[in-house]
Amino acid sequence: MQITVTTPGAWTVLRLEGKIDNAGSDELKAALAPHLGGGKSVALDFSGTDYIASVGFRVLMQAYKEVHAAKGRLVLGNMSPALRRFFDIAGLGAVFKIANPLDAVINGAP
Repeated sequence: MQITVTTPGAWTVLRLEGKIDNAGSDELKAALAPHLGGGKSVALDFSGTDYIASVGFRVLMQAYKEVHAAKGRLVLGNMSPALRRFFDIAGLGAVFKIANPLDAVINGAP
């Protein structure tokens, strides 16, 4: 998995490329860690991702808990329809804010 971090405005955006499997989830967890505290706004761009395993969902749920405890924001976006189905089947489509396109949220649209 390759993760690219950018900071447009008040947001930290992590662009994810590859599968979020066992190895990918470890990389995602390490990449997310420095951005979860302090009430930050974090967005995950899934445009380069087509698969997420249950261990990846676990990493995202932990990130969600940490961001919300710190009064921050976590938005997921740019998911393919197939990846979005994974989230919906797992019951997480209603837990996370999912935006397609992600740029609309990052640039201030509601």
